[in-house]
Amino acid sequence: MLLFSATIPDWIEEIAEEHMKEDRAIVDLAQDLTTRTAKNIAHFAIECPFWERMEALSKVLHCYGGNGRIIVFTSTKADANSLLLTDKITHDVEALHGDIV
Repeated sequence: MLLFSATIPDWIEEIAEEHMKEDRAIVDLAQDLTTRTAKNIAHFAIECPFWERMEALSKVLHCYGGNGRIIVFTSTKADANSLLLTDKITHDVEALHGDIV
């Protein structure tokens, strides 16, 4: 299992600790930076049942997305593709992934 994050705040490390094995390795490419998260970046972690996640994501995008660009990370190519197909997401959506199953 791999977890990639553009930033590694404490809550990201807690998620890794909770879901990954003890022998996990964290590679922090920004370790020498005094501020790791840009001031105009917002992180959201919302717990919801699996079957309600598209509705929840739709509400978050509608509330916070505005006319800006948004990156949504998914676990699989199929998850990324499902964002393209859902009628819940009204923003223009494109999937960016390798052709890996």
